[in-house]
Amino acid sequence: MELHREQIFVFVVCGDREHIDTLHFSLKALKKFSKKRVIVVTDSLRNEINIAHSEVIDVTTPEQYNHHQASIYLKTGLNKFIPKGNLYCYLDTDVVAVDTKVNSIFNEYVSPITFCTDQGNLASFSPYSYHCNCLEYFVESNKKLSRAIKTFDDYYIKELDCSLKLNDNLILAHNFNKDTVSILKYIDDCIVDISKEEKKLKRKKLLYSWHKFKYFLPTSFYFLTSSFKMNKKSGRWYDKNNLYLRYEKLDMFMFINEQIGFYWDRKRQVWFSDTGKLISFLACDHLCKAIYSKFKTDISNPYWQHWNGGVFLFDDSSAHFLEQWHTSTLDIFNDENWRTRDQGTLIATVWKFNLQNHPTLPLVYNLIADYHNKSIEYQNQLTFFVGDGKKLIKPHFIHVYHHWGDKDWTLWSDLVKHIEVI
Repeated sequence: MELHREQIFVFVVCGDREHIDTLHFSLKALKKFSKKRVIVVTDSLRNEINIAHSEVIDVTTPEQYNHHQASIYLKTGLNKFIPKGNLYCYLDTDVVAVDTKVNSIFNEYVSPITFCTDQGNLASFSPYSYHCNCLEYFVESNKKLSRAIKTFDDYYIKELDCSLKLNDNLILAHNFNKDTVSILKYIDDCIVDISKEEKKLKRKKLLYSWHKFKYFLPTSFYFLTSSFKMNKKSGRWYDKNNLYLRYEKLDMFMFINEQIGFYWDRKRQVWFSDTGKLISFLACDHLCKAIYSKFKTDISNPYWQHWNGGVFLFDDSSAHFLEQWHTSTLDIFNDENWRTRDQGTLIATVWKFNLQNHPTLPLVYNLIADYHNKSIEYQNQLTFFVGDGKKLIKPHFIHVYHHWGDKDWTLWSDLVKHIEVI
């Protein structure tokens, strides 16, 4: 077992002021709850403002990289730029310490490297890592579906309004006080009664023949019973008070299928587009194929829960892993098919080193508070319900994903009060 000289937190940042301001917030939070050494790695020539921290390692990044690429260059190459012999905990700048147990993260280290899992799985992450057009197709298809649903709603309301307007006399005849729910219930009941009467007629041949004869008499209305009559010209049914008894109960799924060709699978409760692609949730296998094509690494489980790059522990024994991650990441910078991210190449590196079943950090060390993720419910006092089982988690680090600085988000307001940072 390797002995570490020191346990050190490390951040990476460079470029625009907003990223350095984010660093300053997280730095103050970490210093409030930990006395351990903190290093910031940056390229100061790129920075819009100075970094307010005593221990900064300045690294000149390749000029051809934009700021985002330069930050990834520094992050994946950390082992090249910081002192050897220590155990490090890397933190994204939007990972915020919230209690004194943050130091216990160092006890979770398992060589050669230790990450936390991400929110989803490889298939759902794939469209965000690789330019396969699945993300764009998903967005456009769901916009198209939303427009079709709105068209259905507008048409349904129009038809319903038309029916109710024809029923103005209902208020006087039945004294409903304009209660739409009771009106529609009455109409539904009448329609059921008409259907029953029609079925009874068909079972009695003589009576059915008599009604056919009545129907063809030169009158405006056909009387099924003393309670129900039909306008033979329009085909509309009325009750004895001349109340129009039909409103069109449309099937939304059939309507949308006829309009745009999208199909609702009732058994699986999901939508398919007109080309047969699943559009109820976003997932694809293109990243798996791209990893095999580019790095000759086969991923046998396309639904593997991949690792999140926001928090990880590493030491000198991590060098080979980090070198591969770094090299692979720089390689995709020159490939227009790959999005500029480090997680796709992290996935490739994990599987290349056969670490897909390697121990990961508990969620308390990287609770991803995604503003848009409904499976993570904020419960106040910096606690969360996570997953379908609504497991209660009180994290040591909160990864504020989306809506950083949103004063209307209760989590952010609570976080600022807790850290006492403005």
